[in-house]
Amino acid sequence: MKRSTRTQRLRIERIELDFRGVAPAAAEAAARALGPALARSLAGSPVRTGSAERIEAEVVASPRAPEVGTLANDIAQSIARRIRGRND
Repeated sequence: MKRSTRTQRLRIERIELDFRGVAPAAAEAAARALGPALARSLAGSPVRTGSAERIEAEVVASPRAPEVGTLANDIAQSIARRIRGRND
């Protein structure tokens, strides 16, 4: 059986990030890394269909000087859980 290679698209009109307590340079770098991290987090996962006016992600704990890739991945995983409709 051949697996479908159909591309799924997800459109996010706006995202608000609150990097309270994170150094500005680290916050900017994490925000820039968020798109690719979110794509990786959603890859191969079923996504609920439809639209949502607002999806609230949870608070992601982070040290004052976080590793940027880890911070972006943690935020992306939080968003991906909400998009997939799971709170695990």
